[in-house]
Amino acid sequence: AVVSTQSTGIASNHPLHHDTVFTFLKQLFQRSHEHLQELEQIEIRKMVIDRMVHLLCVGHAIPVIQYMRACLDNETADKSLIRHFAAEVMEVTTSPYSNDFIEEFLPIAKNPDITASLRNINESDSISQFIEYCKDWAGDGRKRG
Repeated sequence: AVVSTQSTGIASNHPLHHDTVFTFLKQLFQRSHEHLQELEQIEIRKMVIDRMVHLLCVGHAIPVIQYMRACLDNETADKSLIRHFAAEVMEVTTSPYSNDFIEEFLPIAKNPDITASLRNINESDSISQFIEYCKDWAGDGRKRG
């Protein structure tokens, strides 16, 4: 909890330290906690993801999304953690989305292993709305952002 509070304060108040905080969070995320049970390890990683989402909110969005996308592409993180990340990102963001955001986040949003359980049948959920926004973005021949 102390690490969480400190990383949030540093990220919010010291933009020049975003890279340092992000490097620290990636190290925490990747660290093995063999003395803990699997569910406890996942909870720790969820907490780290929450701090990464905060970092995303204070201006370090693209590096954070690129990292989580690499975790998905390289299968270096449990899919439930990527799902948690996607849900949190959709909770704190709204359109219009930058071109870079769309380019990096769309593959996560479109991955059924990650987002199927976050979507509903009438497509009124934030993931479906994001994907629809991206169709409009690509469909009208111009990039928004």
